[in-house]
This record gives sequence, C-alpha cells and structure tokens, in this order.
Amino acid sequence: MESLAEFIQKRREKAGLSITGLAGRTNIKLELLEDIEAGKELFLSVTQRQQIARVLKCSPQELKMREKNYQFDVIGDEVIDSLKQKILNHETNLKCPICGEPLITRIAKMYDTEDNMVLMPKAHCVKCIFQIK
Repeated sequence: MESLAEFIQKRREKAGLSITGLAGRTNIKLELLEDIEAGKELFLSVTQRQQIARVLKCSPQELKMREKNYQFDVIGDEVIDSLKQKILNHETNLKCPICGEPLITRIAKMYDTEDNMVLMPKAHCVKCIFQIK
C-alpha cells in the first residue's frame, strides 16, 4: 500500500491542485502539507484528515489507513510521574517516551474544591499520539 505522502500527492495532482492550492482549499498551513508530502508527518488530526479528504474527494478512512500505526507498550506510571515532575521543574527538551520526538509542555493552573490553586503538568508529542492530560 502506498504511503500517506504518496497518496496525498497523487490525489492532489489528479485534482489539478498545487500544494499551495491544497493549502488554500483545506485551510492547512503550507509547511504542514509539505511535511506530509515529504513523509515527515505521518499522523493527521481528525480535522486535518477531514479537510484533506473533502478537497481530494476521498474518505477520511482512506487517509487514516495510510497513517503510521504506532505500536507501543503501556507506558508505566513511573515514566509518566517522572515526566510530570520534570515539567513542574521547568525542564526543557523533554522527549516523547513513545517515539522520542520533542514534547510540547505547559503547566495548567487549576483550583480544587476548596479554591486552592493546583499546578497540573500537561504535555503532548509533536509527532505521535502521546499526551499527558
């Protein structure tokens, strides 16, 4: 089966669209579409999948089945707890425990039932489905 990159490029060309045209019609950044067609982006969000499918006249499932399937074991609580502590300590350059790509991190300020502020570490991977909610 052809890759996501090959599939999108062929469908785009068949539709007579440049990559810039596809970006305009899908409202997806040109740089992201270039990364997808170069094979650098292997996973689409639901919204991106739907936008591309609509313009390229295919089903979102046709795109999804060509995305990279991540095979991974359940990540242990100790790894998650360690990442959370590093986020709270404002450490930088943290890597995803699934694919090794950079994590986008932040600290959310929330309040408990007694109106005490609680700091909650949050993270998501730039490439795969890993996240800390």
